[in-house]
Amino acid sequence: MKVQRRPSDMVKFILRKVLLALLALIVVFPLLYMFSSSLFSASDFNEIRIIPDVPQWSNYAKALTDRYFPYYMINSVGTSLLASAIRTTIIILAAFALTHLRFRGKNLILSALVLTLFVPQEAVLYHNYRTIAALGLIDSWAGIISTSLFSAAQMLLLMGAFISVGKDPYDAARIDGATDMRYITSVLIPQTAPAVMTIAIQTLITVFNSYLWPLLVTNRPKSRTIQIGITMLGFSESGQLGPQMATLVIMTLPFLILLAFAKKWIENALIRR
Repeated sequence: MKVQRRPSDMVKFILRKVLLALLALIVVFPLLYMFSSSLFSASDFNEIRIIPDVPQWSNYAKALTDRYFPYYMINSVGTSLLASAIRTTIIILAAFALTHLRFRGKNLILSALVLTLFVPQEAVLYHNYRTIAALGLIDSWAGIISTSLFSAAQMLLLMGAFISVGKDPYDAARIDGATDMRYITSVLIPQTAPAVMTIAIQTLITVFNSYLWPLLVTNRPKSRTIQIGITMLGFSESGQLGPQMATLVIMTLPFLILLAFAKKWIENALIRR
């Protein structure tokens, strides 16, 4: 037997769908306009338009054929993936130690780590640069990711997720003879997969979008990341805004693909819980 909806319910249903469609359009429109403008000709940028008069697919060829563009993308993707993996691993181990283990000075260490939240990055920028220069890490991936390997805010987030799991599974695992690493990889991470994945994605995007620090620790064009390199491709100075927008689209594609897979992975993790 079908349930008949009242007129008021139908109106609410339609209004809800319209509102969701408008919100989705607001979120997606900048991406659509970025893609559309990547096909603009030079004259299209002088007019108020959303769709190009004649799509200029050659803009992508110009962006991809720049001799330094592959280096920029490899450096950006490589450093962001490396930093995300190392930082997530460090945060997982730190959060586990501070929530599951007992050792002298734990509260003091936790307080010291939390205090780093109140230290502006600009305040230690000069000292960080001198340290990296003294270690000979200028123009290297290690130098680029060196200041992105820990976040107290993300550690606190993961500590909350670990606490929600409770200590009973840990005690049971220890009785069964499981090591701490076995418990972390087999129980703790699967149980808190959404939080772990969120930290990994946040780190990936943060490092990829970083500008000031990579600018300081890279001097050679082949060592620079895309955020710095895009300003040095010369498209803006020559009035070729189409290829510059095409470069932005190419930069965005890996993240859209990653977020699509991550969304499905996180949803599956929530369902399993």
